[in-house]
Amino acid sequence: MIPLSVNALVEALISLGRKKDIFCDLYIQSSFGHSISVEDGRTEEITSGSAGGSGFRLLSDGMIHYGHVHGITSDVAVKLVDDVIKMININCPLPMPAPEPLVKQEQLTNGQIDSAMLREIHHNLVKESKYIKKVTLRLSTSEKEITIINSRGDLVRDTRYSSRFSAHIVVEKDGKLFSGYESRGFSLPFAQFLERTDTMSTALKAAKRALLGPECSPCPAGKVPVVLSGEEAGGTMIHEACGHALEGDIVYKNRSVFKDRIGEVVANPAVTLIDDATIEGAFGSYKFDDEGTPAQRTILIEDGILKAYMADVFCNKMWGLPLTGNGRRESYTSYPITRMSNTFLLPGNMEKEEIISRVSFGLYAQKMGGGETDPTTGDFVFNVEEAYLIEDGKITVPVKGAILVGNGPQVLKDILAVGSDLEFDVGFCGKNGQSVPVTDGQPTVLIKELVVGGSDI
Repeated sequence: MIPLSVNALVEALISLGRKKDIFCDLYIQSSFGHSISVEDGRTEEITSGSAGGSGFRLLSDGMIHYGHVHGITSDVAVKLVDDVIKMININCPLPMPAPEPLVKQEQLTNGQIDSAMLREIHHNLVKESKYIKKVTLRLSTSEKEITIINSRGDLVRDTRYSSRFSAHIVVEKDGKLFSGYESRGFSLPFAQFLERTDTMSTALKAAKRALLGPECSPCPAGKVPVVLSGEEAGGTMIHEACGHALEGDIVYKNRSVFKDRIGEVVANPAVTLIDDATIEGAFGSYKFDDEGTPAQRTILIEDGILKAYMADVFCNKMWGLPLTGNGRRESYTSYPITRMSNTFLLPGNMEKEEIISRVSFGLYAQKMGGGETDPTTGDFVFNVEEAYLIEDGKITVPVKGAILVGNGPQVLKDILAVGSDLEFDVGFCGKNGQSVPVTDGQPTVLIKELVVGGSDI
């Protein structure tokens, strides 16, 4: 049953919105989390914590007015709303409710985690090689209860789960250190996360990547065809070099190369790019975004043609962009901005081996690393954590120090083949000081050519 104070708040925000033709929303959050890390078989850190608070945003005349406070009861929320609207000289009668919680306050029901599983993984990993010198394993799980009330009359309640496992392995050989990293994450309760995640296999991938380091030859430099692995490259390039440039706020602040190009051919016809927050259990999924808009599947590029930008309420009010359910925030301390959720290329119909066989000499990027991109131009630079040469249509020797340099829009046009092996990778995306969970995905992709930085040929 919805408390009377909540109904009164809904009516008050609707009335406030009508008064000045503004949009406002109240976001109340209560979250609980556990994490544990094991280093070299010893439990190094166990943390448990909770946080709760309320944030109120008001959009008026192109300006964002925002305030937040620690506290989740209705009286605290009403005072916050009153403080913000008084700052801009708006008078609106507000209810004077009793101090009752607007979100649930129960402790975490998401499942308990302990170090036994991590210690067992460590025990098995060190058997793989005498060169493994350091193993850091981490498990985390959290549960977030949210309530969103806005001037559209929406009252949204949701429970969000997040669980993640990561492994970082360091190898030492001949006095040199090499590392490997791998992680898995889902927006699922911990028990369901474990059912879907092979933690030992994930840790082994990290170990094998680290052990590969001493065997790598220097990467030759030059402009060559590049194949991005569907298995582990994970759509990093698509996310960074193209995805951000399709976020509505970046587009209309004149910081995107894709501005005013809806309906134009921007990619090879084999390219269809999707952002979909409705994928069950995916790390970037949710039922509603942080403005109360239902999550949806948005076709950004279809058969090479630019179809849409991602948009939140601010983009909708300022520039008339259709809402896509991409208004996200890190917590109640921040107002929502346009963000990706689960962003990926749709698979094609070619097998990975067939794609590789088309390359006489090039680079196979198995695992992408970090990098930088400029959404205004689309130019990017990415490190490759795991890479191999392609020679005469076959993957041959592993190489180190590979760097990919190129331009996102040009890459979209230079994609020559798209595989059938769509895979996803997880991470946290940072923007404007906020970090949110996301998923990136792609099948194996052949790019006509990129500048590969490394040693001289």
